[in-house]
Amino acid sequence: MAEVDAVSTGLIISVLVALLVVALAVAAFLYRTREPSLVPGDDETYLIRSPEGRIHALTADMKVRPEDPRIVQFQNRKQLRFPVYDPRFNALSHDRLVTDSGAISLRIHTTTPFPFTAVTNDGHTVTVTPSVSFGVDPARVTDLARLGDFGDQFERRIRSAFSGAIGRRKDEQLRESHHQIESEVTEELAGVETGTDALGVPLGITVFEARFSYRDGAALPSEVVIAPDTGATAAMPVTSADGADTAPDSPQRVALAPAASRGESAAHTSETPGAMQFLGTDLDKLLDQFRDRSPEQIATLLSLMEMQTRQNIVSMLSKSGGLVVFSARELGLEGNPALPERLSAARNAADEQPETE
Repeated sequence: MAEVDAVSTGLIISVLVALLVVALAVAAFLYRTREPSLVPGDDETYLIRSPEGRIHALTADMKVRPEDPRIVQFQNRKQLRFPVYDPRFNALSHDRLVTDSGAISLRIHTTTPFPFTAVTNDGHTVTVTPSVSFGVDPARVTDLARLGDFGDQFERRIRSAFSGAIGRRKDEQLRESHHQIESEVTEELAGVETGTDALGVPLGITVFEARFSYRDGAALPSEVVIAPDTGATAAMPVTSADGADTAPDSPQRVALAPAASRGESAAHTSETPGAMQFLGTDLDKLLDQFRDRSPEQIATLLSLMEMQTRQNIVSMLSKSGGLVVFSARELGLEGNPALPERLSAARNAADEQPETE
């Protein structure tokens, strides 16, 4: 009887072990074949809507499926984008912050808005091409859900910050304080996000660096190539500059307002200008060259201007078609040691030539 009980106990234990192994195998199989879940990662986050209707970011204690109805699908998520302008090819495109599944990228992005004009404190116009590096702040990612158009708001804020920093300086100060301007704009944009700046509504991002390049004058491009927006929901035909309808999935070349021509000023013609050919703005720039200069530097600049003016006079009279003769004094060559040396060399060469019968 005891032997039977021992055999029954051993059989029961064997069956239980077999069932446990089968259960573990089934659990492993189900785990491998289960639907993928979303968990917080290093490069993306998801906005989740709670039963109370509040929007918050996906945290470590949450797991949701890609099709989970709690994932917030922005009605205006196509507006969560930012411009990227490439001056090498005059091309304008847009990068996005939100994918179709609701994920928001947390990597560092760089936006390069379209160039714009700014005016210095002394009235000089410059064309500015800004560039700002930023990233979405995971702790304030819900701020994006309340934005109507992230790209437009961020671009206006960048233009305003650079225009203000440039407008506080004169033309010669702009060249001397390039990096200081970049530092000021970075602090201003970052201050709005951290709350240290009283003006502006936070966008839910962290600003790392603001940089810019500039050119004198209103040198905006006359046309720009706009890359197709793959996230657009409506496939509307686009009318190109020549009036023809083209497909929305091809780059579009859009004609802009004509840029100011540098040839409008007489100082920018093909010939090098003389002192009397400068317009008011050109004279202002010329005066900047004399400011804070030593007497020797000013004398050199005046000498160069005088020689250039004399050259313009000679060039103008030579184009009249007649023979024009100038004395050494009129050409400003009197007292120049190079002229007597050249004349002496010419006389010596003539004396050394053999006489012919």
